[in-house]
Parts: sequence; structure tokens; C-alpha cells
Amino acid sequence: MTAAVPAWVRELEMAVPVYPQVLLTGNVRDRYMLPGRDGRPQPHNLLQVVRHTCQAQGFGAFLWHDMVRQRILSEQFDASVRLPEVLNFPDARPGDAPPGGGDEPADPMNQLQRLRDILVALVLNRGPAIGALFPYAPAVGGGDPNDPEARTLLWLVEALAHVAAPVPPSASKAAVTPHNTIFWVAERPEQLPRGFPVDNRRLRVISVPEPSRDERRALARRIVRNLSGVEPEDQGGTLLEAVDTLTSATHGMRNVEALAIERLARLRGLPAERLDDAARLYRVGVVDNPWASAALREKIIGSADRPGGEAYLNSRVIGQPDAVRQAVQVITRSATGLTGAQTGSSPNRPRGVLFLSGPTGVGKTELAKGIAQLIIGDDAEPIRFDMSEFAGEHARDRLIGAPPGYVGHDTGGELTNAVRANPMSVLLFDEIDKAHPRLFDLFLQILEDGRLTDGRGATVFFTETVLIFTSNLGIRGKGPSGEIVELSPQTDRAAVQKTLRAAFNEFFDKQIGRPELRNRFGGNFIAMNFIQPEHVPGILDRALGSVIERVRRVHDAELEVGDDAYETLRGHAVGQLDHGGRGVLNLVESALVNPLSVKLFEVPATPGETITVVKIDQDGEHWKLGVDRCPG
Repeated sequence: MTAAVPAWVRELEMAVPVYPQVLLTGNVRDRYMLPGRDGRPQPHNLLQVVRHTCQAQGFGAFLWHDMVRQRILSEQFDASVRLPEVLNFPDARPGDAPPGGGDEPADPMNQLQRLRDILVALVLNRGPAIGALFPYAPAVGGGDPNDPEARTLLWLVEALAHVAAPVPPSASKAAVTPHNTIFWVAERPEQLPRGFPVDNRRLRVISVPEPSRDERRALARRIVRNLSGVEPEDQGGTLLEAVDTLTSATHGMRNVEALAIERLARLRGLPAERLDDAARLYRVGVVDNPWASAALREKIIGSADRPGGEAYLNSRVIGQPDAVRQAVQVITRSATGLTGAQTGSSPNRPRGVLFLSGPTGVGKTELAKGIAQLIIGDDAEPIRFDMSEFAGEHARDRLIGAPPGYVGHDTGGELTNAVRANPMSVLLFDEIDKAHPRLFDLFLQILEDGRLTDGRGATVFFTETVLIFTSNLGIRGKGPSGEIVELSPQTDRAAVQKTLRAAFNEFFDKQIGRPELRNRFGGNFIAMNFIQPEHVPGILDRALGSVIERVRRVHDAELEVGDDAYETLRGHAVGQLDHGGRGVLNLVESALVNPLSVKLFEVPATPGETITVVKIDQDGEHWKLGVDRCPG
């Protein structure tokens, strides 16, 4: 297969005969798939691309700055070319290892003077054209814009762009004689020193884009061929599938990262058919795919001695069967690798996304905990972020880390650090509507690309995570006439769902103006209803069971709750369902745990004793217990 020349390289070929200076920005530290000697795509670095362009344009020599050794190296394309004395440097070829040895580091002032001499001699050269590449333009002038010598150098750079002229026709074999061209390289223009002539019209700015899908596929085909020893098209079947898999897995990555995946595959002895495992190892440090494990499948489906995922979550979250069913569908989709299968966007999105909306105390956080334990393990907990704490202007820095030069830059961000330490995790963003609007840009990037770049410039992948957002939007709001309307346990379930969905749409479409983020949640919006009276016994029984177990473990005694006492608790719980399941737990604490702790403090339990709560009465704000105590 013959490699296509990327558009930016064609732009570079156009600019060289016309512009005396070229600034390359963007993806400048990558490898680029260009035709090799056999016509097939081969990875080249930027130095090789620029050198080849100069040679093809009839240049007589090429110089480049070796930042590591602080030396200028050169290559002459024509041995008969005589360089000006100041431009005579050790010969080397782009891509060679830096030469050993070298002089002691020179005085910075002398280095600036020497650089000025080199630039002037280069631009005024009248022999065959010379190209000079400076791969780290932000370091030109020593990086101190306040240094008078550095400012003088930057003014010289601009002046040289204006006085530069093409070399004489007699000095070039090209049809159009080129300039002596200076190539500057910076990942971002804002990295350049203040005063660098970016807006000079004699300087061409060329942006090097991230690898296209076609370029990633060309590299994937080469990697599969290297690992298997045969052409994927000749073998077909699993090798062509491996090409497609690696092309998708490297979405959002650079080619240099795909080459790192190839090295990891060799290091681990993984064949071409398992390049997806090598890609996962590169992203999150895990070779095996935990989502495809038989253990997770068994948890979701269930077995003779273990309930399935839906039954397990229903035992944790009482009264929300529809929400649980929808959540299990999302987990099942994640385990089968079909998340986002209907779209042509990034295949590296998070494994699952849920948006839980509903009144307080109905089990949103408990459902998140249950999902974490179902997927990861019985002792797992979601990584929780209370978004009401991220309402400030600098909340973004807390999540991904402060940018360079700001306080806390070295510590990283709370979110990126957490995912880097726990690549397979459940992330819980509680009360997402309370977050600062700037944070929604981060969430959009996570949901779309499955990655974030932290304040230190490191990429963190979210491809193995499940994201859960919660909100109680719509529970209380204004009606058509401006009156306050508040949903209650008596509200019809269909009306609750409709109101919550409308509030969800209103928030993203109008309040924050981010309908694209709402679309990313898709069908993962789950409306959770109020706790109903028939659900109270289940919540009450679980709360009482927890108290009974604590008394048994701490006091070596048996606690029993009589029928009259139980009915008192149930009646009061039904009367305050506005607080959901949390209201039931608070009632058990106030009406049972607090007065019981007073009795056990006054008269400690004896080993084996049975304590029966026969009666519970409310006296104003206080509760009283009637108990029978039977020694063991």
C-alpha cells in the first residue's frame, strides 16, 4: 500500500521556496506515516520530514540544533558545497544518536552571540540554500524575555525575516530558488518567548494535526505486520481484525504511543491478535480485560449460590426496580463491549455512564455503591466527588491540577490522580448541578474521548471507568403561574418521571446551555421515584438488622424488637416519606439507637443477655423505650 502524504507536509513543501522562516506547531513530537523507500508507509520524526523536504527542494545543506548536547549538527547534501566558516559543524544524519563527548557548557552570553552569528550567516548565505531546524524554539534566547540580550536576539529574528532573499539562481538546481530557511518548532505558539515574531507575514505558521484515522490505520497495519511476519491482507481474518482493533484503540492517541503499544506487545510476548490487551496495558496498566471476565458475567447473570446483578441491587436499593433494571442493562452493555457501538465516535469512551435523578433519600448513592461492589468487589466503594464543593471559579484546578507556574501544580488533580491510581473504578459525581459551569467542559471530554490531560500534561484514561452523576433537579420548582410546585410521595410515578426529565433537559439546554452534554448521556438518564409506604418494611428491617448485629458484636447480647415497637416505627416512617429511605434510617437512630445507648450506658449488657424492646413512645422531641432484659 502506497502512503499518502499528509496535508501539512504538502503545505511545508509549498512554504519552503516562498517563506524564509517557518513555525511548526501542534503535534510536533510525534511520528508521521510517510512513504518509505519501498513506497510503503514508514514512521518518520519531524527532523526527518523537514530534512527530506529541504533535500527535495534543492538545498545544499541542512543544520539542526541538538538541544541535549547544546550543539549545532549539520549534513551536506552535496559534498562540493562549501559552508561559511561560522556554519561548519560536526556532520551527522537526522535520526542518528547524538555524538558523544562535546565541549563543556558554554557561557550563556557567548551562546547568544554565537546563535546571532549563525542566524546572520545563514540568512546572508549566497551559496546553495541551507535549512536550519530549531526543535525547541521556546528556548531561543535562554527563555528570559527580560534579558536585554535575549530581546535583541528576538528583534534580530524578525529583522532577518524581512531582509532574507532567495539564493541566486546560479546557486540552486531547483526551478524556483529557495530561501535559506529557518524552521522553528513549538508545541503551542503561546510557549514562545514574548516578542517572537509570530505575526510576521514573512513567517509561515504550519499546524501539525493529530494523526488521522487513515494514518493510524497505516501504522496499525505496519505494527501487525511486524508482530506476525506477514501482510495482514495476505492472511486476512484475525490479522485484519487486529488492524481494525488497534486503529480503534489508538483513537485520540499519537503515533508515538501506538509504537509504544507495539513495544509493550513484544515485551509481554503478545501476538498481533492481542494488541487490544497491549493497548489496555498502555492506557491503564492492566493487561487483562476485567470487563470480559467470567467472574463479572457470573455476578450479572447469577448462579445457584449467588443472586444475579438485578436481584443483588434490588436488595441494596429498595423500591426502585425500574432504575435497577436500567442500571444493570448499562453494566451488561459495558461487559459486552458495546458501549457507544451505535456511534462513529471514540471507541475509548468510559465503560458506562448513568445519570440518576430523584428526590433525596431514594437510593441514588446506594445504587452507586451497589454497582461498585457488583463490578469491582464486595469491599469496593465508588470514588465520590461532592460537586457542591466544586462550585468555585478554580474548581477545575482541583479536579485536574493547577497549570504550570501556579500553586499546587506538582500535586496534580483530585480526579486525575484518583483515576490514575484506580483505572477500573466507579466515579460518583453527587449533585452535579451544583458544579461550576467550567467543569462541564471536562465532563464532555471524558464522555466523548475517555481521557483528560492533567495540569502536568499527563494523559489519564477513563476507558475502564463507570461514571455516575446524581441530581435532584425538578423536585421543587415554579409552576406555570410562578407558584412553587413540589413533588411528593403522593405524586403519580409517571408525573414524577416526566417532571424530572423536563428539569434535566431544562438544566442542560437553557440553564448552562450545553445540550451536547445532555446528548452524551443519551438513554442513560434514570428517574428514581419516591419511596412508597409498601417499601418501608424492607428498609426498616434492614436498618433494624444492622442495629441487632452491632449489639451482638459489641455487647455480646441479643436485641429483639417486639411487634408493638415495630409498628410504632413503621407508622412514623410512613408519615415522613418526603425524606425517603434516609428518613427511615434517621428515625431508627432517634427512636431506637439513641435511647437504647442510654440504657446500655447506665446498665451495661451481660454476655448472652436478651434485650427486648416492647414499646416505643415519643415525648415531645424525645423518645422512650420500654424494654425487657433477660440475663443469658
